[in-house]
Amino acid sequence: MLYKNIGEIPINLKGRVAIKLHMGDRGNKTHISPKDVSVLIEKIRAKGGDPYLVDTITLYPRERSTREGYLMVARENGFGDFPIVIARDDVFVEKDGFRIPKDIADADSLIVLSHATGHVLMGFAGAIKNLSIGCVNKYSKRRIHEPMRPLYDEGLCKKCGVCAEACKYGYIKLNDKVEINLKDCHGCRRCVRSCPTGAIHIGKKALENNFELFSESAKAVLSLFKPENVIYINVLKNITELCDCVKDSGDIVCRDMGYLTGKNPLKLDMETPELIRKQNPDTLDFKTWNLFVNIAKKHL
Repeated sequence: MLYKNIGEIPINLKGRVAIKLHMGDRGNKTHISPKDVSVLIEKIRAKGGDPYLVDTITLYPRERSTREGYLMVARENGFGDFPIVIARDDVFVEKDGFRIPKDIADADSLIVLSHATGHVLMGFAGAIKNLSIGCVNKYSKRRIHEPMRPLYDEGLCKKCGVCAEACKYGYIKLNDKVEINLKDCHGCRRCVRSCPTGAIHIGKKALENNFELFSESAKAVLSLFKPENVIYINVLKNITELCDCVKDSGDIVCRDMGYLTGKNPLKLDMETPELIRKQNPDTLDFKTWNLFVNIAKKHL
């Protein structure tokens, strides 16, 4: 159901209520509003619940790759007045091969509060991305992104250095030859898209394998909670070309629409892009997103 105001959403969760959200990268201005979060917290407390904000640290090396750094960024982005838990990476529950931090897994209830945006890998980011990559530790993030790690064909390489310039994380260096550090690569494909010869590329089924792992991870996270103890909210405000993992997430692609809720995260994530498409049919990578949906249907 689509709500104009977040305060209209019925919430009746008890015990420790984890509000899983992305609090924005450093300098990001279009992340979920702290004012909206404040309304949710008040509603939960009014019903006797004990809410807290929670997120996991990033794989790539920026401020949010440590608990201390992420907490600093969260405060800078306006969330400092709320109870915040940046999940401990090394204290986790393992489920179907995925490691979910206990700071998430031990909650009695879960609100999956997701900012609807475009996404460099999936085409669209919403509840599934928030659950799958957002609710696991670095070990599992590496596992999920492993199929998207770039392959290198030295025979095709012209040593132009364009790939090294394209990588925002310094994983690619050009000395006498191209050197690629794949340990923490999360498969954004900037290097692949920049390479003029195809020397940097991904495997034939890389995207499909990656999407399988995204879907399996989300399923593993949700298996820790009773369905009636999970609420999904997609925020359709400040909808940008890219997700909140970057400072500049691009242009606003359509007008604000409010807050969309649903009982199934995949169905919610299928409905959300359709609302965006009606306003701006050229804004998201719907072809890639549709591929993801077809794979995710097997799991969610």
